Amino acid sequence: MRHKIIILNLIFISTLSINTQTIDLTGSLNSYSFDLYREIKVKDENLFFSPVSTYLALMIAYEGAHADTKHEFDVVLHIDNPDLLNDIEGFSSNLITWKDSSNFLNISNAVWIQNKFKIDSTYQTNVQKKYKADVRSVDFVKKHETASEINNWVSEKTNNLFKNIVSTNDINEYTRLIISNAIYFIGKWAEEFERKLTKPDDFYSISNDLVQIDFMNQTEFLGYFENDEIQFVSIPYKGNDKSFCIILPQKRYGIAEIENELDEALLNKIFNNLEYTKVILSIPKFKLETSYSLIEPLKKLGLKAAFTSNADFSGITTEEPLLINKINHKAYIEIDEEKTVAAAVTTVELMSVTAVGPVPKPKIFKADHPFIFLILDNKTKGIIFMGRYAKP
Repeated sequence: MRHKIIILNLIFISTLSINTQTIDLTGSLNSYSFDLYREIKVKDENLFFSPVSTYLALMIAYEGAHADTKHEFDVVLHIDNPDLLNDIEGFSSNLITWKDSSNFLNISNAVWIQNKFKIDSTYQTNVQKKYKADVRSVDFVKKHETASEINNWVSEKTNNLFKNIVSTNDINEYTRLIISNAIYFIGKWAEEFERKLTKPDDFYSISNDLVQIDFMNQTEFLGYFENDEIQFVSIPYKGNDKSFCIILPQKRYGIAEIENELDEALLNKIFNNLEYTKVILSIPKFKLETSYSLIEPLKKLGLKAAFTSNADFSGITTEEPLLINKINHKAYIEIDEEKTVAAAVTTVELMSVTAVGPVPKPKIFKADHPFIFLILDNKTKGIIFMGRYAKP
């Protein structure tokens, strides 16, 4: 009955109406999303993560980056105009467009700092104002106590879906800063799937196996697009502010070709040509759990100096040089007739160096082979969650 989505990372929140800057930030986010998707996918495996969570997490670190380190962030995050970050509050608040009993999206951030470690006052003001981040003093020497405090924060922000994100092994005597973000989303389908229509059927997995799984079935008017390569459908949540979108290759085993073409231009093309039409919909019930270290994928995208002794985070502190030691991301999603339950967690550790017209014939959309899926904010078109379902 509800769709729950959660994530831990670095992020921001605030208020403002949509403008050109917000649109540019969406383009930056989505371009980064497709890049990271390609880097973290593993052949013949499922994938699920939160682009917006990892993007915003990195943004908090970016606020304190200078010189070559900052330039690498610009490239990886597709920030062509750093002045856009002055509107990051508005971009974030545009994602949070409604809160009621059936729909809810919350973004939370925290920066955990070693006590008596002095950070730049401008940096602290920026992360508190622009990202609405809690800035908390902790003692990383007391590993169990600090890990427990961070984990309690995570649990509270994710409605107990994540409980043990940080372990004592993640903290050491050189840890100076941990950035955490949590995204929590609850939403009901605008039109729930009738449970009696759910039936087992064949799914052609990416490894060429034929597997019987449960498919949810529904016929309704939906946003739809197709060309010679893909079918696309947008399934709204109640309130129509968020949607679950599927990019289904026309070829049964054509997902790799589509993944190579994924970019902001393709997404814009889809939305510019979207039509609302009757769709005979059949999609799998599924559950995915994933865990990633993002250091190697981000290095391949061009973020390198931040992980070395050449890192320049002097915008955070001049007390001692810092580098990023760990970026961990965990995610969970479950789709059924009533709800989507999804969660994701990211932590970043910095350590010391020392309208419908005439009714056409219904479209048939049967997601019985590997597909890409997105959870989008319909106002900004920003990607909140992203993944691929390749095998049961």
